[in-house]
Amino acid sequence: MSDAPAPSLSVSDLFAERAARRQREREAEEQLQRKQAEELAAFKQRLDDFEVTEARVQALQERIRRAFDRGETELMLTSFPSSFCTDNGRAVNNAGLPPINRPDDAEGAAKPREPEWLATMPKGTRPVYEYWEKHLKPGGFSLGARVLSFPGGVPGDIGLVLSWPKSAAEGQL
Repeated sequence: MSDAPAPSLSVSDLFAERAARRQREREAEEQLQRKQAEELAAFKQRLDDFEVTEARVQALQERIRRAFDRGETELMLTSFPSSFCTDNGRAVNNAGLPPINRPDDAEGAAKPREPEWLATMPKGTRPVYEYWEKHLKPGGFSLGARVLSFPGGVPGDIGLVLSWPKSAAEGQL
């Protein structure tokens, strides 16, 4: 045997090492959560500040053409957490259901109404909706919002989707 002293090991040292390691892991997790929250806030700000520009219109038209050439009938414009909606995505989830209080016929016939979900979305979706209504809707395109996931049974991510008919005959209906 060697005359070198054996390294000492104590239970208290092991507890201290484990506590220090767990503290470092907690701090790393907290830092990651802060970074994710900052990125999410920045994304929400970008959505709120979104504007339709000529460059974005050109990019969108190219994306539509490519999707159309691939035989697709829809294109997701963006997706975001339902928490970005003022009602956490409930209006999107209930889109298409009949209203509880029907509008008067004179009210409903006067002007086509905007979808209920539009008022709950991030501010930047309004110019997209207005662009669609003015430029794409007359060309046969539809615009809608849908819940993309239901974690824990509640709306998760929301998608803003542009769609078109599968064939020219369907577009005539």
